[in-house]
Amino acid sequence: MTNTIAKLQTPGGEDLINVPCDLLVLIALGFPEDRAKELIATAQKEAELAFLVAARRAAYVAEADPLFLEWQYDETAEKEKAWRDKVAEIKARYPLPERT
Repeated sequence: MTNTIAKLQTPGGEDLINVPCDLLVLIALGFPEDRAKELIATAQKEAELAFLVAARRAAYVAEADPLFLEWQYDETAEKEKAWRDKVAEIKARYPLPERT
């Protein structure tokens, strides 16, 4: 997974943007290896979360929103259940990590 770190301050105090998530690059910028690995892991988690949020959003728009509109129009229990079931299906398909 090719990621970048959006904002980063080097150990020397220099502010950088869009730094590649590459161990050798981070070490060359003055980070100890263990800190560089932490930065990479954090950036990967952030990228995975961003992907899941975007995928959920797209699925809601394409799949759940039309069902919601049908329910709003018809106001039947069946339409509401179909919409809520679709939302639950999307959440199961793209589970977000537990908040700590």
